[in-house]
Amino acid sequence: MSDHTSVKNAINAFYKGAGLNLTFKRNVNPRVAEVFGEMIIATQKCSTALSWVPRPSGGKATISWIVRNFSQSVLRQIESKQSLTCAKEVVRNYRTKLQLAALGI
Repeated sequence: MSDHTSVKNAINAFYKGAGLNLTFKRNVNPRVAEVFGEMIIATQKCSTALSWVPRPSGGKATISWIVRNFSQSVLRQIESKQSLTCAKEVVRNYRTKLQLAALGI
């Protein structure tokens, strides 16, 4: 599995954990990783469900940071067991920003 596919899987697991029927199908690039990292940090402020995720070194998430911290077992846990209720609001706040990042804007 490529790193880009791993990032898409992490984003989609996050959406599913938030109880949203959304799928991220766009291109993954460094800006997408950065915005997704912002989404994780915003969710950590309103839920303990992602408290185990370390902060990205340097302050910005990278593709490799997402790949390291969101293994397949973690993704399954987020999708099936964790309730990320407050993540719904985070997704609403960041969805456009994430889509624009995927377009390179």
